[in-house]
Amino acid sequence: MDTKLRSILAREELEHLLGVFTDQGVTDSILGELTEADLRELGVDKLGERKRLLRAIESDSAREAAVRANFCRVEGGNLPASSELGAVAVSTFYIGKYPVRWSEFVEVRNWAAAHGYNIGQAGSGGRDNYPVTNVDWFQALKWCNARSEMENKTPVYKNAKGDVYRTGEEDPVVNESANGYRLPSENEWEWAARGGTQTHGYAYSGSKDINEVAWYDGNADNQIHVVGTKAANELGIHDMSGNVWEWCFDDYDFWGPYRVLRGGSWDGNAEYCAVGGLNRHYPTRSSILIGFRLALSSVPWSA
Repeated sequence: MDTKLRSILAREELEHLLGVFTDQGVTDSILGELTEADLRELGVDKLGERKRLLRAIESDSAREAAVRANFCRVEGGNLPASSELGAVAVSTFYIGKYPVRWSEFVEVRNWAAAHGYNIGQAGSGGRDNYPVTNVDWFQALKWCNARSEMENKTPVYKNAKGDVYRTGEEDPVVNESANGYRLPSENEWEWAARGGTQTHGYAYSGSKDINEVAWYDGNADNQIHVVGTKAANELGIHDMSGNVWEWCFDDYDFWGPYRVLRGGSWDGNAEYCAVGGLNRHYPTRSSILIGFRLALSSVPWSA
C-alpha cells in the first residue's frame, strides 16, 4: 500500500482497515476513483467508515489540486556571473506562484495550535488574498512544517534531537530528502525571480518596467496589495518584485545572526525590487513589510 492511503487511515483512526486494502492491492493511484460502492465491495462494511474515508480522500485530492494551481516548476540552471551570488548552480525545484496568503496562513496556524506547535497568533493580514506579514523566520519554518504534516508530507525541518521542529527558536537541521514545504534558498529565490531558464534578463522580476510587475513606494499608495495583481514573470510567478519582502533560508554572511530577505516591498524603493536586491534582518524580526513564499524540493503531484 502506498503512503497516502496509510496516512489517511491513520488520520481518520481507521488503521484496523489496513489489512482490507493491503489484501486487495489498493494503491494511491486509484484513490480518487473509489466510490462508496467500491469501498463496500473491498470489505469496508460500516457506512460511517466508508463516508469518512471518501471525505478524507476528497480532501486530499483538493489539496493536491491546490498545489498544482499554486506552484511553478523551476528547471535547474546557473545564475548569471553578474549576480552577486556568482554563477552558482541551482537544482530543479518548485516555488509558490504567490507569497503565502493570509487565509492559508490562518488555516495552517489553527491546525498547528492543536498539534503541538508554538506559532501562537503570529501573522497579520486580515484579508484573504493579501500576503501574510508579521511572521518571523522561526515562525515561518514551523509553519512550513505544520503545513507539511497537515497535508501528509514529510517535514523538512528538525530540531537538534532529530524531532520535527515545532517549538523554540533554534537553527534547524534540514532533511534534504523530505518532500514537505520549506523556505527557498537565496540561490533558488533569485533564480526563480530572474525567470530561470526562460529569463529575458529583466532588471525586475518579469519586466524592465517596474510598474508592470511591482508594488513599491512609487505606486503602492503606502499600502500592501492583493497578490497577483501585477504581471507575472517569465515562469508565471507573481510579486517577486515588491509588495512584501520574503524570507529565504540562508544566513547573511559577515553580519552576525541575520537571515536573508529578498524582493523589496510596498514601502521600499525600486533598487530593492530588482532581481538582485538584497536585505537582511534578525530571524526574530517580524514586520508589516515581511512575508514569505514556499518552495518544494520534489515533485508535489503525480506526473
